[in-house]
Amino acid sequence: MKNIFASLVVLFCMTMPALALAQEPRPAVDPVQAKIVLVAPDSARVGELVRFDVSNSVAASFKWLVVPPSQDFEVYDEGRRAVFSARATGEYQFTIACAKGDTVDVLNHIIKIIGPPSQPVTDSLSEWIPFWMWQYTLPNDEKIALAESFEAIAARKDELKTAEDWIKATAESNREAVGDSINTAWAPLLDKIGAALLKMAQDGRLMTPEQHAAVWLEIASGLRKG
Repeated sequence: MKNIFASLVVLFCMTMPALALAQEPRPAVDPVQAKIVLVAPDSARVGELVRFDVSNSVAASFKWLVVPPSQDFEVYDEGRRAVFSARATGEYQFTIACAKGDTVDVLNHIIKIIGPPSQPVTDSLSEWIPFWMWQYTLPNDEKIALAESFEAIAARKDELKTAEDWIKATAESNREAVGDSINTAWAPLLDKIGAALLKMAQDGRLMTPEQHAAVWLEIASGLRKG
């Protein structure tokens, strides 16, 4: 027993330095050494306002450069903040340099600008919904919530017999998924989806529960892609 106890004591003593080292706090940022701390996105859409913030940097002065040059780039707040909007797709490189005392720091940041998707050549709502969604700014969590709502309704195809059953169940589920924004932020997109569903019904492509379920899954897929 004494041997076991002694072994445990030795083991504990051996691990103490490592434990103490692991618990040591990381050194703070040197308040004298220039250091850029940037808050900015990695991608944006054409025409979207992009904001840059380096206000938490350790610096007395800043210099900015964007490549390719753009007249839609503006620096303010003594170099601590900037805004940018792209008129064309592509990659834009932003170089930020700062100085404090006799120290400097330089950071390169690339933002990828994406453009609108091409107009679909199919009737599938899984393709049209992302195309329509381009013009709206909608929360990602609500996109997923609505997609899950349409998927849940599609799974009930055995109990939903008529078009009225599908409409009522979907309306209740969607409201539960995103709340009052179903009638505000989501109204323009849902109007487009509703018009597409009406045309499908008029063409005889939305008659059976199986057809409804298939289309509801297309809608869910489109929401996830968007």
